[in-house]
Amino acid sequence: MTDHSLLIGKHSISVKLAIVSIIFICLVSCATNPVTGRSELMLVSEQQELKIGRDAGPSVNWEFGGEYHDTALHSYLEGIVKTIWANSERPHLPVTFHIQNSSIPNAFALPGYVAITRGLLSDMENEAQFAAVMGHEVGHVMARHTAQRMSRGMLQQIGLALGSVALQGKSGGDTLLQLGAAGSSLFLLRYDRGQEIQADRLGVKYMAMLGYDPHEAASAHRVLEKSVNSYMKRQGASKKQDSFMSNLLSTHPRQEIRISEIQAMIDALPPQFSRATGKFSTLFQNATKRIRKTNQDYYIYDEAMALYQKKKFTKAEGSIRKAIKRNSSQAPFHSLLGFIMLQQKKYTEAGDAHERALSINPEYQPSIYGNGLVNFYNKNYEKAIAEFNRSLKLHPSHAYSFFGLGKSYFELNKFSKAIPYLRGFAGAAQKDPEVHGLLGICYDNTGELRGSVIEYENQLIVAPNTKLGRHARQRLAILKPQLKQ
Repeated sequence: MTDHSLLIGKHSISVKLAIVSIIFICLVSCATNPVTGRSELMLVSEQQELKIGRDAGPSVNWEFGGEYHDTALHSYLEGIVKTIWANSERPHLPVTFHIQNSSIPNAFALPGYVAITRGLLSDMENEAQFAAVMGHEVGHVMARHTAQRMSRGMLQQIGLALGSVALQGKSGGDTLLQLGAAGSSLFLLRYDRGQEIQADRLGVKYMAMLGYDPHEAASAHRVLEKSVNSYMKRQGASKKQDSFMSNLLSTHPRQEIRISEIQAMIDALPPQFSRATGKFSTLFQNATKRIRKTNQDYYIYDEAMALYQKKKFTKAEGSIRKAIKRNSSQAPFHSLLGFIMLQQKKYTEAGDAHERALSINPEYQPSIYGNGLVNFYNKNYEKAIAEFNRSLKLHPSHAYSFFGLGKSYFELNKFSKAIPYLRGFAGAAQKDPEVHGLLGICYDNTGELRGSVIEYENQLIVAPNTKLGRHARQRLAILKPQLKQ
């Protein structure tokens, strides 16, 4: 018989200890914000902050198309970013600058990592606008906005842990923790309204200090709005329909409000800063001439990608071949052709296309992954494993490379090795029609009865009428009675 009073007593003690821990954390984990000079709760040290940027950087890089390669352009723009960084509140921190090869108009920063996309850069008119956007992103780092969000997230997890303690012995505790943890990676690139305003203020300050016309900060926001509208029009979608773009703009107020706020920031500048007039339009336009031309070639690529995502593979092939004819020096163009060929089960042509992409950029992660798929479908599983591992070294959070590894080990009957990779993919794609059935078979073959039952049941929830679903139903009829014994 359970002593419920003892159980409640244990929970009460656990909750009290956790509350005391939170109070202690709040007392000892405050730090002075380098921008405001005020003391604030901070559970992330500066070194941890940099580690977050280092760890997230490789995957963020590939989620935004990888690096756009233009040595002269990169050197010119990096010089501007490093000058802003050197005149900021934490100039001692290391920094790398990146041009992301994506048509999505965006700029972002992690601790030690500052980036702008090809799509936004190509629409900018002068150096001052670029400095305004980069100053804004540098401001996020200097004000420790990523660390603030991580600290709030950690406190949230402590609160969720308290909820879990209170639910010990009841269903729902684990679920509560999982729900709380879901989407935590969004902390890295999304900021709240107050943080955006503070970054605007810092961006205006930095650019004016360096002699740039601060009024170009307002112009930069007009360019961003115009660039977003143009991108969405080419995609045939509205900002409300596109979940990524709606997330990107969710903390940004309407353009007229944002510009009026920036004007107020300019008016508040010291006179010697507010009178700055530098724009450097000619220098900037000359430096960005090549990327602006290449960006127009990517309009056709974007059209082909949209067709590919709609499974209109024949039309997608026509568009991407048109893009390649215009500009054969872009690895993404050949890579997309490779994936179209894979969809059409033309494995030799797919391999040739991915190899052309890799001849342009030997570390182009999508084509390394694509080569893994070519080898997988040709049943060269050991070679597929090598390619998927190469893919993960470049893009450590690439879910489909996990899946490729899991399926390759599965085909080799190396079920124990397959399990962690399949589990990794299942965590990212719980509704995938295959992964639970494959996991069920792996657990089945390694004698993990409970795990196999759980995954077979998951398979019946997600896709009961497939071959794997039918297998799961048959095995559950045999395994469930054994589990009750």
